[in-house]
Amino acid sequence: MTKKKILGILSLGLLIFAFMLGPTTPGGYCLGDNILRFFGFKAWSLESAQHRTNGFHYTFLFTVGFAILGYAGTKHYLKEAYPRLVKRLSSIVLVLLLTSSQLFMWGYGLALSFSQGINAVEYLPAKSNCQYEFNPATGLTTCSYQITLKNYANNEVKFNLKVQKPSRDDDIMSDVADQNLEGHKIIKEFTLLPKEQNVFRFVIEDKTPYLLFGSGSISRPNITIYNQESSKEFMGR
Repeated sequence: MTKKKILGILSLGLLIFAFMLGPTTPGGYCLGDNILRFFGFKAWSLESAQHRTNGFHYTFLFTVGFAILGYAGTKHYLKEAYPRLVKRLSSIVLVLLLTSSQLFMWGYGLALSFSQGINAVEYLPAKSNCQYEFNPATGLTTCSYQITLKNYANNEVKFNLKVQKPSRDDDIMSDVADQNLEGHKIIKEFTLLPKEQNVFRFVIEDKTPYLLFGSGSISRPNITIYNQESSKEFMGR
């Protein structure tokens, strides 16, 4: 294989890879963002230490830059060896543009299906929320949560859950608790069956001194799922 063909194939690979950098899963995973953070860079111009997505998305620049390099390299190095491919390159780019999100989600789901435990669980923030109301007579805030999770693995997954509290600080989290037969407070255990997507509904009552309003709602609350072996954080926004 000639040097031109090798460079052309690498350029085509770069073009395809570029379209995999930008798509984001419902749980907030973005390949391009994670690559930038791995090398110590921010993925967003106003990104906080908790990786909240605010400001300009730097991953977009890398996606466009790699796509241009890949397109130009493929056209230049493969125009003699594969003229039909080069002729249809614009159509290939259009197909990638229209299907990259679906392809990435398919690949991401496939990767999760080979994971174990909580690593195979994905959070669906668009289908999750919290409704809260403060009772001045008791000083308690009643928070009604609806959290949607999906297990991609072929095995049952058991885990505990922390959820974002309705306060000015998004980092304030609360364990989801339960009561045993003796009436003592314990950490609630949740279960997802193989390949199951489930909506977990529960209520938390406690004193929350930093409420924005007496009552309201949180869309896409932040959550953390964990067990004795590991933990996995999901940013809803």
